[in-house]
Amino acid sequence: MNSTVQISYIGYNTQEVKITSTTQTLNIKMVEDSETLDEVVVVGYGVQKKANLTGAVASVDFEEQAKSRPVTTVSAALAGLSAGVQVMQSSGQPGSDGATIRIRGVGTLNNADPLVLIDGLEGSMDNVNAQDIETISILKDAASCAIYGSRAANGVILITTKKGKGRISINYSGRVSYAQPTRIIDMVSNYADYMEWINESGENIGQKGNFDQTTIDLWREKAKDPNGVNENGVPNYVAYPNTDWQKEIFKHGLINDHNLSLSGGTDKTRFLASLGYMDNPGLVDRTGVKQYKMRVNLEADVTKWLTAGARIYGDMKDQEVGNFSNANNYLRQTTPGVYPEWNGQYGYPEAPEESATANNLLQKLNDTNGSTKKTNVNAAVFSKITFMKGLTWTFNFNYKRYWYENRSWTHATDQVKFSTGEVKSAATKPDMMSTSFSNEGNWSYTLENIINYNTTIARDHNIAVMGGYQEWYKYWNSSNASLQGLIDENINVPSSATEMKSIGGTAKDRATRSYFGRLNYDYKGRYLFEANIRYDGNGRYGKDYRWGVFPSFSAGWRISEEAFMSGTRHWLDNLKLRASWGKLGNDGGDDVSEYEYQSVYGITDYSFGGKQVSGLAMTGLANAALGWERSTTTDIGIDVGALKNRLSLEVDYYYKKTTGILYRPAIPITMGGLTAPRMNIAEVSSHGFDMSVSWRDRIGKVDYSISANFGYTTNKVDKYKGKPKFRSILV
Repeated sequence: MNSTVQISYIGYNTQEVKITSTTQTLNIKMVEDSETLDEVVVVGYGVQKKANLTGAVASVDFEEQAKSRPVTTVSAALAGLSAGVQVMQSSGQPGSDGATIRIRGVGTLNNADPLVLIDGLEGSMDNVNAQDIETISILKDAASCAIYGSRAANGVILITTKKGKGRISINYSGRVSYAQPTRIIDMVSNYADYMEWINESGENIGQKGNFDQTTIDLWREKAKDPNGVNENGVPNYVAYPNTDWQKEIFKHGLINDHNLSLSGGTDKTRFLASLGYMDNPGLVDRTGVKQYKMRVNLEADVTKWLTAGARIYGDMKDQEVGNFSNANNYLRQTTPGVYPEWNGQYGYPEAPEESATANNLLQKLNDTNGSTKKTNVNAAVFSKITFMKGLTWTFNFNYKRYWYENRSWTHATDQVKFSTGEVKSAATKPDMMSTSFSNEGNWSYTLENIINYNTTIARDHNIAVMGGYQEWYKYWNSSNASLQGLIDENINVPSSATEMKSIGGTAKDRATRSYFGRLNYDYKGRYLFEANIRYDGNGRYGKDYRWGVFPSFSAGWRISEEAFMSGTRHWLDNLKLRASWGKLGNDGGDDVSEYEYQSVYGITDYSFGGKQVSGLAMTGLANAALGWERSTTTDIGIDVGALKNRLSLEVDYYYKKTTGILYRPAIPITMGGLTAPRMNIAEVSSHGFDMSVSWRDRIGKVDYSISANFGYTTNKVDKYKGKPKFRSILV
């Protein structure tokens, strides 16, 4: 007999023992698994042991999340996975269903989105295939974020994608999800009841009711025989409608999500290639999205001292142009007395007393034809040179390109009073039909050089030093036009229109340059210290206010490693206190325009020779002293691991103060209508705490885990036009 026995238990390393026919007794000593403490967590420009972290960093095993549930957008899937991270999804419409993320509340009156880095390079998390993601790290305090300086005032989300390893493997995952609307509004769909309540509301304010009783009685009578027909052969349910508009607008749908990947590697080469396809038809007709994604990660050890590779990914969205926002807006401006659609035509109010503005929501939804396409391409190359043990140089270059293409034109339709067959609202005539297009694009590059040095002195003193340089440039451009007068709806290219209604276009660019560094020190893994600094320059500001310095300091004490704690080691695996302080910057994001520190001209109309003509004029006041928003954060935390690390607890308290917030105050109209200058005048403070607790164990062959997290944040506007204004609380 020759066999192998595998022995495993939570908190200990798995062991394999060979058994032969001569084996009589087995003495097996289980070795404690220190993986929880030795686990590495992705941080700014590198990784650190989880046990040695001194900042507030949360790590999410997103690979497991993607396996266990449908994920249509990565941003929305982060809900509930980390304390202090608020995820708000304001729309379920495909293509617009990404979530807004706030880390520890809102610290500015401008853009409060966190910085998102994918394999170290800036991007949108919803452009990444969820099946390609391995881990996500969320940096929440200034100590962990300061290495990113002015880009990190609102927190940082680091996404690490998978890398190939081992034998070549082909993986396919497919998921079909059923979607339906929930918590819809209970609307009146009985038109006779609706008419009576409208009459009652009028009587309550002393006005005569809108609807005659004969009309109300007729509707009730016809409702008893909905399949009967009137004198024109029209069914009663069409001629005397009782429409539930939510049932007409909102449908059920099947979401198809398919992913295929090829990965593998040798001791010198690692690769991953993946393709993804998602078809989300949405819950409303003509609002669906089809999304295509691809990724190639390649890394090779060219020599003993050189590693090089490339990461390329892209995605494309084809989005239908059903005008849901229009239909949803008119949902409150319609009645059950309009039949949606019959024989390819849209209904008109049937009751003679009904307002002609009682809208047909299906017509509003389908009043435009066209297409929308969004394409992203992101390519990066990198290299790592090892000069000697502990000393490396990493080079990264990234190029991004984005295209947005939108075409739309009038879809002309009649509105018919079905009971009589009369066209009450004729389709738009060709000379009034319109066609329009909008094209947007941007490209950017990021260049980074990073030097790392790690060493250990006298076996107990561990030192790591990192220094780097980064430059970033981005250029945007857009063009759009709207024209009127078409020969036919099917001939809708701009050159077929007869009249130009509007035309426009913009272009702008932005650049930053940064120097940064970090020092880590620990003594026996017991006393921990980290210092970060970043020196940022931004072309958005004038030369005297362009540069900012953003430092941070943090320290930790692993009390569980002290000799006086030796009596607790049979149940207490980790007890760490940590504290941090840091200063971060914010340039206002896309809420702040370029060149606001300069006086610029704009096109305006004025009178010349008794005629209105266009010319150039200064349209706004400049602020040459425009500068950075600055956030200062203090964090105190405690980490606990117990019972062979099956139980873990993390608690943080923090206080954050943002000063010099960019805000544009009102100015007197006597200034002639000029736009007020943006100024660094507002202040916001926030404080709160995060707590997360988890338990992981095994019952037989089944591994399981239970976790919970809680966050509480209070935000207060301390200065707003010079005076305190309001307070908000997020839980």
